Amino acid sequence: MKSPNKLLFMFLMISSTCMVASSTNWLMTWMGLEINMLGYIPLMFSKEDSSESEAAVKYLVPQSLGSTIFIASAITSAHFNNLQILMLIAMCLKLGAAPLHLWFPPVMASLQLTPAFILLTWQKIAPLLAINSFNPLLMKSTMIIAMISALWGGIGGLNQTDIRSLLTYSSISHTGWMLASLSSNNMIFIAYLITYILINSSIYTFLTKEHTKSHKQLFFSKEPSKFFVLAITILSLGGLPPLTGFIMKLLVIMFTSAKTIIIFGLIVGALVSLYYLPILNLLNTTKIQQNTLTKTQMVSKQTIFFLLSQILPLTLILFFF
Repeated sequence: MKSPNKLLFMFLMISSTCMVASSTNWLMTWMGLEINMLGYIPLMFSKEDSSESEAAVKYLVPQSLGSTIFIASAITSAHFNNLQILMLIAMCLKLGAAPLHLWFPPVMASLQLTPAFILLTWQKIAPLLAINSFNPLLMKSTMIIAMISALWGGIGGLNQTDIRSLLTYSSISHTGWMLASLSSNNMIFIAYLITYILINSSIYTFLTKEHTKSHKQLFFSKEPSKFFVLAITILSLGGLPPLTGFIMKLLVIMFTSAKTIIIFGLIVGALVSLYYLPILNLLNTTKIQQNTLTKTQMVSKQTIFFLLSQILPLTLILFFF
């Protein structure tokens, strides 16, 4: 596929997300979601092999089913208010939230890094914005789905050795936290989403340069500074204090209106994620050659800036409080 076509489909994705954010009725929201789906599917084809075609079909079927359920429930909800719960189920299916996430890991496993990164980050924005515009009475059901997603994302990543699978189940866990942030403040939701996108972008930038697939190959880099940056990024993604990921989760816990049992489930899911992500770092730390670590090398300014960006939010909070 040539570059102008990719730019056109990227424009469709961005404009459709803006359409969902600015829509005032369910028809415009549905149209934005459909354009978003149609703009992303051509971007899934990088090498144009059979695995990408299979991933496109696995992505198209649940997305079309979710769109059909959404528009049907939106039409009938004018007469039957109880059917609005189907709109939430449809959006959770498009979002890949547990327990409606069964299509998400197979699609991620068959994609290249760039479309996989778009699926993890940008494709979550439109369904989350649609859920944010629902009736506030549906937030109770949303919080239950948020707790299930956080727990399932943490447990599902325990026995995974593929990097993409680890990031997939971590994304399911973060989806639960994003749904929980919808019941607090819109600024917290936006800050959490931006932080999640930035952390994932740094990880995928490293994976693209190193061409790694298994976690055993993840930290075999000739530059120790790259290893430490990647290790801190993964720990920040898991929510280890005092990194940025922990600060965002702490803000969600402080300002969310969810019940205590929901918050407890979110914390347990985050703790399970913190079980296997640090172990992933420690196992690969011992495999780095000793002579590589003993060499004195200059740390780049980009590395120092990145490390400060991961720790700076904690210092700001301590300064104001």
